[in-house]
Amino acid sequence: MSHLACDIQKNVLKNKEKFINDLFDFLKIKSISAQNKEMESCANFLKDFMIRQGVQSKILNIDGALPVVYGEVLNSNANKTILIYGHYDVQPEDPIYLWDSDPFDPEIRDNKIYARGATDDKGNLMATILAVKTLLDIKGTVPINIKFFFEGEEEIGSPNLKSYLKKYKDLLESDYTILCDRGIHESGRPQIYLGNKGITHADITVYGAKRDVHSGQAPLIPNPSWELVWLLNKMKDDQDEILVDEYKNEVIEPSEEDLKLLKNIPFDTKEFSDTYGINRIIGNKKNTDGVDLLVRLLYEPTMTINGLSSGYQGEGNKTIIPSRATAKLDFRFVKDMDPAKSVERIKSYISKVFKGNIDIKFGDVRNPSKVSPNESIVQTSIIALTEMYDNGPVVWPLLDGSGPMSLFGEILDAPAIIIGLGSPFSLANTHAPNENIGVDNYLNGIMSMSYIYYLYGEDQ
Repeated sequence: MSHLACDIQKNVLKNKEKFINDLFDFLKIKSISAQNKEMESCANFLKDFMIRQGVQSKILNIDGALPVVYGEVLNSNANKTILIYGHYDVQPEDPIYLWDSDPFDPEIRDNKIYARGATDDKGNLMATILAVKTLLDIKGTVPINIKFFFEGEEEIGSPNLKSYLKKYKDLLESDYTILCDRGIHESGRPQIYLGNKGITHADITVYGAKRDVHSGQAPLIPNPSWELVWLLNKMKDDQDEILVDEYKNEVIEPSEEDLKLLKNIPFDTKEFSDTYGINRIIGNKKNTDGVDLLVRLLYEPTMTINGLSSGYQGEGNKTIIPSRATAKLDFRFVKDMDPAKSVERIKSYISKVFKGNIDIKFGDVRNPSKVSPNESIVQTSIIALTEMYDNGPVVWPLLDGSGPMSLFGEILDAPAIIIGLGSPFSLANTHAPNENIGVDNYLNGIMSMSYIYYLYGEDQ
């Protein structure tokens, strides 16, 4: 380990109790965006906290949106700039009765900090700020320009993120964006994600009679529940293949460099199945571990039914023909797919195979995003994380999910990567009761980000 890495480690461990207390103060604020609860208080807390750590900070606003907290540490001799993205809002705490402690009164048990937002995203967010404080304490300066953009609407879908990025484009100008909104791997290794899938949502509603009708009329009156089921059955078969015409025309195979990354990602089918309590994995025809399933996970577009609603849902039976039936779906798009074109293909296909009374509403579209593993920020992060964790990071060419990553490249020309600092996803209880971040995860995150900041500026 280098002298600087040792100094960073010593400084963070020396300040361990203070850094934990700082996080506790942050976690006590009930910044629930879905309920617009304590959002301004939390934004002001974060702004003031950043200023105390040596980061110039202010609140950004646009009409009708929750505030963004902006911060910067600028070095007049630096020619490199990183933008750090995070979010200070959290999910609602319900159901409260399943928590083992107050979700907004942080508690340490078994070396884990339990509280709503501990790992999503307040622990990770605070680590990126305290990394600056640590470097300032040790070196007296930060060798690059660092900008912070912390929004308050991520947990409600970031509806105003695009508007914020456009309005403050000049202020946010950077070379790369780092999102710290995931956890380390279950093996204990940190993780880097180089992109994610695009996404859109849809509500499909099929209508029948003008009101619910006695089910004795079933031989004559169309049942929208059955019609919706038949429609969905024409959109995807029992082998999980999407049947929409030309839907996968632009889908490409992973590159050789991506395949190389996939071969180094730990993936065990039994462990995966046990974690989720399933008895089979879709597409596992060869019954083997590893690369084939990861390719399917990351490079296949998806069409997922999120929910179905129709007719009577109470106890016992109610003999009716429902007047309507609704399905909620999400569609995820992979690299080189055009989401807007894909939506039109879905609409066209439905109009071809379904002639009933139907209404389809699509939500906003997010494009897929991908950064090459050869980009300088990726290589710097790999070096720093390898030294801080004594083991190389798990580098994912893509995240299986979706998010705002593409916006940073499209609007700011600052392509985004994700660095996972929190608890492993399967253990963090993200969005669930007893959300947590390991004390070691939190402290290692501070150390790692501090070293990344330094190394990225070292070769200027």
